[in-house]
Amino acid sequence: MTLRSIVPALPVILLMAVTGSAAAQTPPPGGGMGLPRTAEAVAPWAERLFTRLDADQDGSITGAELAPLADPAVAAQGGSRLRAMISQSDASRDSRISLEELAAGAQRMFVRMDRNGDGQLADDELPQRPAPPAPMTMPPAPTSTPDFPDMPGGG
Repeated sequence: MTLRSIVPALPVILLMAVTGSAAAQTPPPGGGMGLPRTAEAVAPWAERLFTRLDADQDGSITGAELAPLADPAVAAQGGSRLRAMISQSDASRDSRISLEELAAGAQRMFVRMDRNGDGQLADDELPQRPAPPAPMTMPPAPTSTPDFPDMPGGG
C-alpha cells in the first residue's frame, strides 16, 4: 500500500477516527476506525491505525507519513488532533513511531478522555466539534448625521 493509495481515503478515515463510527451509516464490525469505546479496544484500534498510516510498511510512522494529516481539509476533520496524539507517542524521540509507541500513546489518550475512569467512553467523553463561530454583527447605522462645526477656511 502506498501513500498515494491511502491519501484519497484519509478524510473518511480521519472523520471516523475522530468522530467515532457515527460518521458511517453502517459501521463495520468492531467499530472500524472510530475511536475505541472501551479500554480493551484501544490496542486493536492502534494497530489498525498504524497499519493504515505506515505507508511504506517499514514498521514505523515518520513525519512524511503524517504529512497528509496536516492538509487543511483533513486537519479540519480532526487530522491535527490525530497527528498530535501520534507525534506525542514518539517516546524514543527518534522521529519514528513504532506500533508499540503508538499503542502506548493511544492508551494515554484513552485514559485522558475517560474522565470517570470506568474503562468506557460515553458520548459526553468523546471529542466534540467546536461550535461554529458566531456571525459577525455590524453596529447599526446612525439614524441621523452628526452636526459638524464649520471648518476654518472651509466653504
